[in-house]
Amino acid sequence: MIRIAICDDNREDIDRLNKYITGYFSRTEDYASEICCFDSARALLGAMGEKPFDIYFLDILLPEQNGMEIGRFIRKVDQEAVIVYITVSLDFAFEAFGVRAFQYLQKPVDKVELSDTLERILRLTEKKRNSKMCVRTKEGLVSISIPDIMYVENVSRCTVYVMKDGGQVTGVCNRGSFEKSVSFLNRQSGFIQPHKSYFVNMHYIHTFGTKSLSLDDGTQIAISRKRFAETKKAYLEFLEDGGMI
Repeated sequence: MIRIAICDDNREDIDRLNKYITGYFSRTEDYASEICCFDSARALLGAMGEKPFDIYFLDILLPEQNGMEIGRFIRKVDQEAVIVYITVSLDFAFEAFGVRAFQYLQKPVDKVELSDTLERILRLTEKKRNSKMCVRTKEGLVSISIPDIMYVENVSRCTVYVMKDGGQVTGVCNRGSFEKSVSFLNRQSGFIQPHKSYFVNMHYIHTFGTKSLSLDDGTQIAISRKRFAETKKAYLEFLEDGGMI
């Protein structure tokens, strides 16, 4: 069951979006949906406290708290939720990247464009379900979720996987190169190598600086001078694509 929240202070816009989303899922056999509608940020935040949602459709120009503020709050409690902004104004389009918004749709929402957005969200959901890898450790093979990897570090020729919950999985010492030991991640579009000793999951980048990356948990990852241009280019392309793995 996919839980979807719609938050907008315009009842007509809520009803239209609800109708389009309901119609889309009625034609999709593989997924069932639960859609909850809210006309204020306060109502949405109260419902989130009881049970979080998988997808949020947020109007940006809301009274009391705008959609960007809600998005930042969502990211504090949920790194995986999909955020789609819907508004008449393009003024916040660049700022929407700061909360890793999946999509930015203009009102009135186009039914075909919305269907395309939902289709891409479901493809991403399915990909996350199946994104697992095995790490050979001293204790044996350990299965980990690729989307949950914040970054990977080369420590004394051992590959250390640092997870979003703070846990770590340390692989056996590498006989070959660090790059070869994480070659699978090197083929994932959501990961970059800003330094010879690190691979970083771009979903967890909070700030892209001139010399380092700041991750959501405060970890600082150095960006080597020779890798800066390609790292920045990859990150900007990642943001333009909606932050999809």
